[in-house]
This record gives sequence, structure tokens and C-alpha cells, in this order.
Amino acid sequence: MIWFLPVVIAALAALLFMQYRFLRTLEQKSVSAERNWQRNAIEGVTHEVERRYREAATKALTVAPAQLGSEDLGAHFRAHPVPAARTFFAMKFDEGHVETRYFTAKGVEQKPEVWNELEAVKLSTMGWHMAHKWGRVAKPELQVDERDPKNRIIVQPVVDESMHVVGVAGVVLDEKLARKNITQIAATLFKARHPRRAMNLRVGNDISRASALGQAYITQPLGFVFTSWRVGIRDACTSPEELAATNFRHNMMWTGGAFVVLVGAMGLAAGAVARQSRLSQMKSDFVSNVSHELRTPLSSIRVFGEYMRLGRVTKPEKIQEYGEYIEAESRRLTQLINNILDFSKIESAEKQYRFCSTDVLELVEQTVTGFEMPLRDSGVTVAFTAKGRRPPLLQLDKDAIAQVLMNLFDNAVKYSNGRKDLEVSVETAPTEVRIAVRDHGIGIPAAERKKIFEKFYRVGSGLVHDVKGSGLGLSIVAHVAKAHGGHVEVESEVGEGSTFTIVLPVTPTAEPGTALGDHILGAGS
Repeated sequence: MIWFLPVVIAALAALLFMQYRFLRTLEQKSVSAERNWQRNAIEGVTHEVERRYREAATKALTVAPAQLGSEDLGAHFRAHPVPAARTFFAMKFDEGHVETRYFTAKGVEQKPEVWNELEAVKLSTMGWHMAHKWGRVAKPELQVDERDPKNRIIVQPVVDESMHVVGVAGVVLDEKLARKNITQIAATLFKARHPRRAMNLRVGNDISRASALGQAYITQPLGFVFTSWRVGIRDACTSPEELAATNFRHNMMWTGGAFVVLVGAMGLAAGAVARQSRLSQMKSDFVSNVSHELRTPLSSIRVFGEYMRLGRVTKPEKIQEYGEYIEAESRRLTQLINNILDFSKIESAEKQYRFCSTDVLELVEQTVTGFEMPLRDSGVTVAFTAKGRRPPLLQLDKDAIAQVLMNLFDNAVKYSNGRKDLEVSVETAPTEVRIAVRDHGIGIPAAERKKIFEKFYRVGSGLVHDVKGSGLGLSIVAHVAKAHGGHVEVESEVGEGSTFTIVLPVTPTAEPGTALGDHILGAGS
């Protein structure tokens, strides 16, 4: 893992740097792509506007020679409206005479009233009048006259069967109506083609100077009529540069997030491997320690049993002494095997407790008495003290609590480091009963106190390597206390000893015990 992690992190860092460079390049290209998209969009809009005006004008101004002087000419203009039309007109050329008729945008014939409009009409049709006089032929094609910006005119010659000019039909466009109409057409088209984009549109000849917060419009000139005008478009919210920068930030956030997740996953994997390695080592130590724990008492039992079988021990006091040794070692084996079996059940969630009303004081005293033999042989004394009132009957699993106490006694003896006195106390409070086991041994460093209840864990002091153990005792203690609704507290100073306290809750329905006072109930030596 030491060499694997830097290699993978370096590869991920290189990938992140390459992704950053790619996203920066993409950001620059996105600006150009966004501008090109806007140009293409506005170009499509202007082409559509031009097409609509051309088609409408062609239909309205395609007039047969016979219609120039007929009564149904107004109906023809009414049936073929032109966007933003202000006035329709038709001229009929006959020898040296010119007959001109004017109509409203709705096809109602009227007399001309605006002098500028009349002058613009005469100016736009003068060439066709001369073509008629000279007998020239022409194609009926639309022509635009924009010499007077206030009176832009679309005209189309009316020809006979021989393609000679016999008249002219035209329409005068209103500038204000045209600006409004083109804006509506462009907005409708853009919304239909790009419904998810919010864009601002402008129509006029001063768009190049119009901007919002420094964001200029992308413009496109009109190609058929109002050729001095341009249609402009810009994003209603952001400029192409801002949009590209936003996309860059979002992509980098996702990339960075993925990088962090990968590094975190690698960290978790490394931690899992390290934990698994430590657990494997702990299990190996556990097997080694348990093997030693089993071998030592079995060897003693075998030797003492063999002496007794061969008749080498004949004195009654020796036979009794050897029997006591065999019984003590058997108890030690039983405790170790019980720990292993209980741990197995706890790990597989099969551990079951049998709760019954129990006198805690009596249970602790019996357990201390049962542990008297190994304590006496080791030269260890134990002082058993009860404080406060006699504890009420609690719902406990007697065997489980007894095993917990045996584990605590065993640890106290193993790590006494020459100090041979232990203290066991039972203290009753209104809401809890506290069973404390105190030794004056090597103590536990502060950094180790939270770990000692983990399975297979053993404090990393020098004495631990000399004292064998399974590493299961305290983990079973914590589990049993929790199963009884309580917990375990630890107080310890290095070189001064440790105090393990089992805290068991008192149920509200339990009857309070009688007063005891502080006195020694029993002592072993």
C-alpha cells in the first residue's frame, strides 16, 4: 500500500490536470460555438422574415392588367395583406395618361393625403413610366425603393402578354409597424425553434451601439426590405463568455468531486486493508496466546494426574493439594473456553441471556469466593466492600455477570506487576448499581483506554508480551454490560493501577434495599 497509493494518486492527479486543460480548451471553443450558434439562429430568423415579406408582397402585387382599373382591386389587396403595409397603390399607363389609385392596408380605396408619400411613390415608379413610353419589356419581379427611409416602397411592374410594361402595383410600408412586426415574427420563430433559450431581440439600425452590462448583440442585416436595419440577438441572462465559464466551473466541480470520491474510496480501501491486516495479526496472536493458555493448565493437570495415578503421592495433604491445583487449573480452562464460546456466539449474534431476579451483592461475593483459590496461590489479597444501601434485586444473567467479574479479576491478577492487593466494591445509587474492581498494577495509557474493549486488542506495553491472554475478556465484558442495559467505565493511571466499573441500571419497579453502610463484607488472602 505504501507504494501503491502514491502511484494511483499521481495517476489521478495527472488525469485531473489533463481534464483541466481539456476543459479550458473546451471553454474557449464553447465561446466561439455559442457565438456561431447565435449567428446561425439570427441568420435563420432574418431569412424567414425576408421570405415572409417577399411571399406576401409577391401575392399582393401580382396584378393582371385588367385589374388595374377594375372595382375588385381593393378586394385583391384585402385578400393578400402585407405585414406593416400602410398604403397600396396601382398605376395604369395608357398612352401619355397615368391613372393612379390608392388603397388602405385593408383594401379600401382612398385619396392620397400625405405629400411625402406621394413624392416617394412618384419617384419609385418613374422608371417604369419611362419603360412604358419607350415600349420596353420587363419581368414582373419585385423591386425595393428605400431612398426615403420614412416611405419604403415595394413595387412590381404589371406586364401584358408581350411582356411590355402597362402599369405598376406597389405597397408603402410603415416604419413603426414594420419594426414591431419583424420583432414579433423573430420572437415567435425563435421561441418555436429554441423554446428553452431566453433571448433578447432588437430590430433597428443602431443595434451595434446597444449592449447590456457590456454584452453586445449578435446582429444580421435584413436582405430584402429595410436593408439598413439589423436584427440583433443576445442571451437574456449571460454572455457567451459567462456561459462558457459557468460550464467550465460545473465540469470542474463534477471532475473535482469525482477525484475526491476516488481518493476517498482509495483511503477507505487502504484503511480497510490496514484494519484487515491488523485484525489478521490480532487473530494470529490470539491463536498463539490461546494455545499457550490451554497448554499450560493442561500440562499441569496431566503432570499432577500422572503423579497421582502412579501412586507417587501418598500423603493425604499432598493429594489434597494436587487436587486443589487440578481443580484451579480446570476452572481456568473452563473460563477460557467459556470466553471463546461466548465470543463466537456474540460474533454470530446467537448469544442469548437468561435473566432472573438476582441479588447482586450475593452474586459478587460468591464469585470472589470462587476465585479465592488462584488468588491465594498467587499471594493476592482482595478486599470486598459494599457502600450505601443493599442493592435491590436486578434482572440479570448470573452466569454472564459472574464471567464478567472473573475476567476482570483475571486481568487484575495478570497485570498486578507485584502489587498483590485488589479491591472489589458494590455501590448502590437511586438509579444504578456500580460494581468496581480496582488493582494497583501497571495501569493503562490514556490513548489505549478506548481500544481495550475491541476484540483481540491488547495494550502495547512491555508487560503484555510477557503475559499471555486471548484479548477477548474485556470485549466480552463490554458486550455483557451493554446487553444488561449498562456500560463499563475505566479509570487508570500508568504505574498506579486501574479501576473497571460495571454500571447496571436499576429499574423503576425495583424495591430499594436496606442500608449497609461502608464496611468490609469479606476478604481473601
